[in-house]
Amino acid sequence: MTRPAVLTLVTVLALGCASTSPQTPTPSSAAHVTETLVDAAVSTLSNEPDATAVAPAPAPAPVAITVGARREVPTPSPTVRITAPRANTTVRENRVELRLDVRNWRNADDANDHRHIHVVVDNNDYIRVDDPRRPVVLENLSEGTHVVRAFPGWETHESVKTDGALAVLVFHVGRATPNFAFNPRAPMLTYSRPKGANNGPASDHILLDFYLSNVPPGDLGAEGVRVRPTIDGTAFAALTAWQPHYIEHLAEGEHTIVLELLGRDGQLLAGPFNRAERRITVSRTAPPPPPATAPAAAAMEHAGH
Repeated sequence: MTRPAVLTLVTVLALGCASTSPQTPTPSSAAHVTETLVDAAVSTLSNEPDATAVAPAPAPAPVAITVGARREVPTPSPTVRITAPRANTTVRENRVELRLDVRNWRNADDANDHRHIHVVVDNNDYIRVDDPRRPVVLENLSEGTHVVRAFPGWETHESVKTDGALAVLVFHVGRATPNFAFNPRAPMLTYSRPKGANNGPASDHILLDFYLSNVPPGDLGAEGVRVRPTIDGTAFAALTAWQPHYIEHLAEGEHTIVLELLGRDGQLLAGPFNRAERRITVSRTAPPPPPATAPAAAAMEHAGH
């Protein structure tokens, strides 16, 4: 057989095989299949993060108590006196008009001066008094002995921390409470903040404040007189300085705050007010702005804050 015949036979056999064997994908279709398989493998096996996955929320910061700077008191120092009712008097009605004599403090005629007076009846939340020239009406008082404490507060609600700024009054409604043990000259804690609703950005930095009386500065310390704070049943390190403190990272919702005045032996000091408990609320949502009001009405709006 000559060479041209061989070439022709090979060509015919090749064509025949091509016509009887299954079709293979064209180069372009083969590349498409390979690309699809590779993409599927990457989707399944890749270490790249899935854009559709929801990242876990970061753990909340733990609640902490930090110490702040004590504000400098102006000279001369502010003073508060309670001029009515008279000390140890017995009144017949459950309504009393409290009258204050405040010196070297707020200018009540200046609407931009937001300093005020804190008036604490027994062991309740303080009443804010913006104009001490007006009587403070105390109503629905229970029968028995009552103790009123009053001291100056800054516009931030921090108490003025000077000896002699606190006024104390004892009076009775109907009759004195039997066996009521109160010594105004003994070491005493007066709870001030926090109180009520704590809303908006400031709820991440909540003032924790109190007034101390009859406790010399040299008696304060880790081994001396100190204040123990407890938040929602958890006791924190005792506060050993009479300065403003702040509660950080308190979660939204209701909370219970307890302050206790401890002696050198670590035990609660005797006195009806040396343990104070408050229920407060926390919300990160800022309250709506108050409607425009007359100055007198606006002052009343601040009475509870």
